[in-house]
Amino acid sequence: MIPNNTHIDHKDEAVIEIANLSKSFGNQEVLKDVSLKLFNGENLVVLGKSGSGKSVLIKCIVRLLQLDGGTISAFGQDITQLDRGDLNEVRKRIGFLFQLYMIL
Repeated sequence: MIPNNTHIDHKDEAVIEIANLSKSFGNQEVLKDVSLKLFNGENLVVLGKSGSGKSVLIKCIVRLLQLDGGTISAFGQDITQLDRGDLNEVRKRIGFLFQLYMIL
């Protein structure tokens, strides 16, 4: 048991951890062996050329797309193993925005 007045620094814990992520559509390999860790207090901005896999990466993180390989953990939970209710709770804790060409 930890006393209430004890401060625990969670800054070294990965909030999102991606290991060896791969995603293809047919013969088109979009993500290949992508790995990263996002730590508590950090923000991630995904930038790149059109068609480079930015939206695919974000959709995989929140499991709007199924992974072909690799693992993704969010808040210590393997997102591929979460049921719909638990997945929705994780999604509530992750902010993501998909930019459409109509946004100015």
